[in-house]
Amino acid sequence: MSVSYPPIGNKVVAKVIDKKSDCTIGMQIGDEFELSTHRCGDFCGLFYQQLAGWVKTLQFGGTVPFFPDPDTQVWECPNPNNKVKVEIKRVK
Repeated sequence: MSVSYPPIGNKVVAKVIDKKSDCTIGMQIGDEFELSTHRCGDFCGLFYQQLAGWVKTLQFGGTVPFFPDPDTQVWECPNPNNKVKVEIKRVK
């Protein structure tokens, strides 16, 4: 079965920008993942659960007042043993 992801809203990209130890699924600094309300691809499911609402906000044009850049957010993995940090960015 072929799966198709329609372009809806803005593109959102997660980029691994730092890590303090080995990621359970092997994400490395510099890895990039396209995320949306429809897909998380090879991105970690546990981490995606934490980011899903923020991805939706960026995808559909929302902003969050406590982030200095309305198009970019930085998050750390919820697994306390990994400490992988990603930047999620809205690409207009």
